[in-house]
Amino acid sequence: MDKKIIIFAGIIATAALVIVYNVYHIVGKNEPITQPVLNNIAMPIEKQTTPVPESGVSQSESAFVPPLEKAGERVIKKPFGIFITPQNSPVQPERFRGYHTGTDFEIFPEEQNIDVPVKAVCDGKILEKRTASGYGGVLVQSCSLDNQPITVLYGHLKLASISKNVGDNLSVRKQIGILGRAFSVETNGERKHLHLGFHKGSGIDIRGYVQNQSDLSGWINPCSLGSVCQ
Repeated sequence: MDKKIIIFAGIIATAALVIVYNVYHIVGKNEPITQPVLNNIAMPIEKQTTPVPESGVSQSESAFVPPLEKAGERVIKKPFGIFITPQNSPVQPERFRGYHTGTDFEIFPEEQNIDVPVKAVCDGKILEKRTASGYGGVLVQSCSLDNQPITVLYGHLKLASISKNVGDNLSVRKQIGILGRAFSVETNGERKHLHLGFHKGSGIDIRGYVQNQSDLSGWINPCSLGSVCQ
């Protein structure tokens, strides 16, 4: 019996020496810890980054800028969400009816017969560049707001003044083109002004008016973002 106890004690002592030896070599000598040891240690979590939608560079509200010089000093006859009819419209004569999906920036009197540059309000690619009913020249840009895709519509532009094409990138604050001439094909017979619309998502919707107020939820008030209207 005593002999068995002695043998057992010897085994325990040997195991203890092996543990001490390993600790000495791994910790005491600062030798690299092998992978089997790391498997039982909580590893640091790799920093997660929020993916930017393919539609454009991720931008916060403060990153958006005015599309025209002195935007805050301009008259806005048709703000976002206003209900327009041929009878109550602040612009006469009026041919449209519905809830306005964008913001109209008017020109100053002295700009009637001069070029008025229109600048990109954000970074993003050109999705569409064409003539459209109700607008004349129109350009649609792909942008991103707080990691969500949006499309930005610039209406009543002189199409021939836009040097870039679909697929090209527009940099914020860079000139896109100029406003179309008043009451011409460049504005589809409308006054000289800029219609700016922000539509949610990556789908293109160039409607300037919707018939139901609830449909406005698909758009964003441009004046609610950064300094767009300042």
